[in-house]
Amino acid sequence: MNDQGEAQTKVTDEEFKDGLLQSLNELRKANFRCDTTLRVDGQTFPAHSLVLIAASDYFRALFSTELQVKEKQENLVELKVVKSSIMEDVLEFMYLGQVNITASNAHDLLVASDYLIIPNLKSRTAQFLEKSMNVSNCLTLESFGCQYNCDTLRQAALKFKNENFVPIVKTEDFLALELNKVKELMCQDELNISEEEEVYEAVIAWVKHDLPSRECFLPDLMKCLRLFSMSKYSIYRILNKEELVKENLICTAIMNTGLQYFLYPDWFLGRVLKHRNSIDKDEHVVFLHDGVDIGDRLIRRETYCFVLSTKKWQQLCSIPPFIEDNCADLVSTVCFGRVYMLSLDSQAISCFNPQKNSWKSKETGCTIQKMNFFTVTSFNEELYVIGGYDYDEEVKRTVHKYNPVCNEWKELASMETGRGGHCAVVLQDLIYVIAGADGETCLKSVENYDPLTNQWRRVPDLVNARRDAAAATVCGKIVVIGGFCVMEISASSETEPTCEMFDPCLNQWSLLPSPMFHGQPVEL
Repeated sequence: MNDQGEAQTKVTDEEFKDGLLQSLNELRKANFRCDTTLRVDGQTFPAHSLVLIAASDYFRALFSTELQVKEKQENLVELKVVKSSIMEDVLEFMYLGQVNITASNAHDLLVASDYLIIPNLKSRTAQFLEKSMNVSNCLTLESFGCQYNCDTLRQAALKFKNENFVPIVKTEDFLALELNKVKELMCQDELNISEEEEVYEAVIAWVKHDLPSRECFLPDLMKCLRLFSMSKYSIYRILNKEELVKENLICTAIMNTGLQYFLYPDWFLGRVLKHRNSIDKDEHVVFLHDGVDIGDRLIRRETYCFVLSTKKWQQLCSIPPFIEDNCADLVSTVCFGRVYMLSLDSQAISCFNPQKNSWKSKETGCTIQKMNFFTVTSFNEELYVIGGYDYDEEVKRTVHKYNPVCNEWKELASMETGRGGHCAVVLQDLIYVIAGADGETCLKSVENYDPLTNQWRRVPDLVNARRDAAAATVCGKIVVIGGFCVMEISASSETEPTCEMFDPCLNQWSLLPSPMFHGQPVEL
């Protein structure tokens, strides 16, 4: 209501406003009543000072002070930071509030909007750059955001960098970073990694890119690693194989401290040991994958895990279809906290990442001939493929080692006895290969392999011969359960009822009480 009690209505005509701005911009282009000239890279741009003052705090401050005598007389403003190629775009925005941002002008527009203090243009350009962010330009945009006080762009780049750490550290931009930027990145809790070893590999790659000048920085960067998140086997391998670490006493001491987390965990009670946010530790599960439906030879690719803390089953991502439908011999093991599945029939390997609940398959360059009834055992974070039958039913003595990190195969010393359908376990840094069949009879023989000497040694035989048995280590001993004592297995074949245990201190096998079958114990 006004003083007379009459109602008032405020009407905004957007078309009138747009038309007015458009007319004003056309007057600028026609140099009609323009009272200021902007000179950029020797090129001149006429403009109306009042529009410049209204749109830019830079011009508001400039025109509120006394210009130099020559510039004041000629109404001339020299702009040395802004490029002439984008000055017309800047003026279009100042007059119309519109701008066409592209990959070719975005960087220059951000520089100009920062220099001329045009917040709206700066925020729009930053939004465009954020949407165009990728692995190859992320580090450049982060540096750009810092240089030109664009915090939203810098924060977006930092988040993208953490989420895409693994591919980014393989770029030339990462290898060209200064030390303080590398340290800042390596200390981030938010790095999206599946294992701490990926951070270590990035550190080594950066140092080796310019070894003469960067080798002295290695100890500082090693201190950024969360060694308690790494595998003890990885630390052991680094101490023995990485020359940069072996030859530096400080680095060696740092890695030895990492081993102490595993050797003397009581020493670290009460300390806050923070893993990267993407790494979940200390959650133990039982992993289960389906096999073959014998009725129609259908491969079942479902995978499950039983979470011990909640005592519940959870279905996981299905196994990828890298196995052909006629391939029934799929062998799995755990390495680097991941489940590896290998089929020599398909000459491929598949790896399950529990943090991401995803499978990844790849060709390994494996030259081992196609086989079945072999075993795969993990030791020191490497996979050992042992024995098996080829498709001519010839039993094999061969042993091959696969390094998942380097994606490399190596042939090792052969077993004394060729066997397939055996079982293999690791005990006291030795790989024990137990029983199986030689193509004609079931075996009771046992031998072990020492990875340090690449040699095999006979071990006392089992009490009973068996093939396709199950084996596990517990309390420093090996337990073997079940299997078959006949070569030809049919629906009527009975499993071997006995269980046996190997004591390495006594160097002998002994029979154990058998499990319950049909509610009744089996007599030994």
